[in-house]
Amino acid sequence: MKSNSQRTSGTRPSLSSQQILSAAVARADHGGPAAVSMRGLARELGVTPMALYWHFADKDALVDAMVERVVEEAPFVDVPGGTWQERYRGVLTTLVEMLHAHPWVGRLVIERLVLLPNYLGALEILLDALRQAGLAPDEGAVLVQQSVQTVASLVEYEPRPEPDVCRDEQRLEDLPDDRYPNVRAAAVPLSTPGDPQDYYRLGLDTIIGGIVAIADR
Repeated sequence: MKSNSQRTSGTRPSLSSQQILSAAVARADHGGPAAVSMRGLARELGVTPMALYWHFADKDALVDAMVERVVEEAPFVDVPGGTWQERYRGVLTTLVEMLHAHPWVGRLVIERLVLLPNYLGALEILLDALRQAGLAPDEGAVLVQQSVQTVASLVEYEPRPEPDVCRDEQRLEDLPDDRYPNVRAAAVPLSTPGDPQDYYRLGLDTIIGGIVAIADR
């Protein structure tokens, strides 16, 4: 894949854009977006920074291409003939899987609009599903943004086992029953991470249920 920001003059280096993207994505997977710099990548790849600028005009162009690369590998596939709920859930489910593999993308897909084919293809499915649900483009755009933000938050704050789970559970069960009966009844699920599949199923159900309510107004 050639970046549309590729330079058109000078001597073309042997380094490919795919090699640069592989190294950049690996760095981001390990240390987040802050771990990706043009100078650091150049040192790792054994070239001068100018060799990277042949392919990418600046770091923003590189980051866009990194997001596009990750989205391409997901991939986001539509559900032929499916209901809007099935199509929408399919994209959000793939987004969960993608963010598990590349957590750094969560903040970027919230903050950036990447005008490249694979990213736009996933966005098109979401927006078309909401059009199918009867929503206007302005409402659909807001709901897609909120859905992506919610999924990114679900992944970032997915409950994980903590060392003091037993102690926390006991403290909840020791609360006065006359004041906190429901907290006491939920002591185990509140202090112990549940099944991840249930966690994400309920999260996506909440998103889609909210959209159903808006579409049915």
